[in-house]
Amino acid sequence: MKRSLPYAFLFAALAFPALASDQQALDQCIASWGAKSPFKPGTPATSVLSTGVKVFGIGQGSTGSDPETSRPALVLVRPAVNVAGRSTIRLANPNGWYCFRSNVTVAGKIAIEAHCNANIASARESGTTVGATDESDKAVAVFGAIRVTRFGCPPGK
Repeated sequence: MKRSLPYAFLFAALAFPALASDQQALDQCIASWGAKSPFKPGTPATSVLSTGVKVFGIGQGSTGSDPETSRPALVLVRPAVNVAGRSTIRLANPNGWYCFRSNVTVAGKIAIEAHCNANIASARESGTTVGATDESDKAVAVFGAIRVTRFGCPPGK
């Protein structure tokens, strides 16, 4: 029973993203950004980042490399799932408005590296943590950690 508990959390967490369509997720992110968002509800994603699944160290461990744009870009970030491993998601576009459908980590770590000027939101209104750290408060973390770090910031910012 103890061994199956993290998997129960994982499958429960994965069920939520399946309920919402991509456009519903984007509209939730646009709403969370409010008046500062350059996008209106119903705006489709400029691009999509597929983050992948990593279980016990096997699978895709690092994703990103989206191109820099001269105008605001609405980027849908597909759910990241990490079980007992480490994954890195790099959000390199300073004009990127990144909308996460969901992130899930069980006994692992998801590191989100975002450009200093990038905007990040989640389609989820709140996160769930069990014996874990979720600095974004927008994901599901069970005995793991989800951390957001910024790069490309001017000194003192």
